Amino acid sequence: MGPVADRSSVELDEMAWNFLGSEFTQCIYADWPLDRRLDVYLRHHQLGGMVDDGAAYGSLLDRVMTNIGAAHRVGILSHGTDVRRRRLESEMTQTEPGEDVIRNAVMLACRAPSLHNTQPWRWTFDGARLHLFADRMRVVLSTDSTGREVLLSCGAVLDHLRVAMAAAGWDATVERIPDPHDPDHVAALRFTPMSIVTDAQRERADAILARRTDRLPFDAPPEWPSMEVRLRLAAIPYHVMTDIVLDRDRPILAEASRLTGHLRSADPSYQSELDWWTSPFALTDGIPQMSLVSDSEAGRVDVARTFPSARPTDRRPDISVDRSKIIVLSTTHEDARCDVLRCGEALSAVLLECTLAGLATCTLTHMTEVAPSRDIIRQLMGQTGSPQLLIRIGIAPSGQPQVPATPRRPLTEVLEFRE
Repeated sequence: MGPVADRSSVELDEMAWNFLGSEFTQCIYADWPLDRRLDVYLRHHQLGGMVDDGAAYGSLLDRVMTNIGAAHRVGILSHGTDVRRRRLESEMTQTEPGEDVIRNAVMLACRAPSLHNTQPWRWTFDGARLHLFADRMRVVLSTDSTGREVLLSCGAVLDHLRVAMAAAGWDATVERIPDPHDPDHVAALRFTPMSIVTDAQRERADAILARRTDRLPFDAPPEWPSMEVRLRLAAIPYHVMTDIVLDRDRPILAEASRLTGHLRSADPSYQSELDWWTSPFALTDGIPQMSLVSDSEAGRVDVARTFPSARPTDRRPDISVDRSKIIVLSTTHEDARCDVLRCGEALSAVLLECTLAGLATCTLTHMTEVAPSRDIIRQLMGQTGSPQLLIRIGIAPSGQPQVPATPRRPLTEVLEFRE
């Protein structure tokens, strides 16, 4: 088996669907975690080389997870429905989730977005509580000197975890910043069994797998007034401020984006970090080349971080100018740690709400990293809060290749079980 580059996305999708329709997704293997089932399936079909190729295996596992929701809907996995129901009913008599439940939920949660796909988090399960820690070894120092974006990323993965656990039948109670003596200990979660899992909760978990950071130009989102209400409601539980950039203010915001890019272009440390995290040799983190945009494509997006150019392409040629809507999430108390963490949770909630509505999104933090452009955003919004991030929201044309999923670190690197 060659490297994953030798396998097209069509081939990987075909392999994923073959696995989902195999005996390894049937009831006899109901107690096995997903990665173990896939491992055995591949070895059973003389594809052990793919198991040993981390990039190939990770890409295939990503395609499996992406297609799980669709497999449920079309009935391929329906043969396991009764077993899953019985397992859920059995788990309702338990007071704490088992390791397999935690493992699968963390694997799903780690699809959360993060600065340059650094994935700056780690999890520890002690049998009663699941603990989330910021991983300071993955701070991008020149870009995020205060670690603010690490907290935003941890907030996003925290909310993703709650969504994943709800789909598995567990309600989460979160204690944020639980240890004043350990600033990296950002959350501790306890779980209680739920009496029922709704279709909406399952669909929200499916949205985690469907979400992508899309840096290409967008068409305008349809029925925006009603969508704006949905997004504001999604953010309310996290006590953050939600503002919409008015069309008349868009040129000012675009100029602030260009100013930020100009300032950053003269910073060699920032540029070195950007080159590192967009390296074509990264296998489990960073931004792959296919997720970057060419000069032609970047020229049609007025508010965006400047990345190294991808190979010459001209995707979405019919969209001459980005017509996205842009929302701003801000905290009230400057960059207070708990507020920033909650803002990351709100980011997750908004992104998943957009995905459920069939909208494309791109999270932007480059303008909140530099004081001058952050002040411009604050003035445009007409409020005294601290802008933490922006989100471009729009429509990606149908019938065109989907933006690829970015890689993720192996679960063994981010999750630890302790007695």
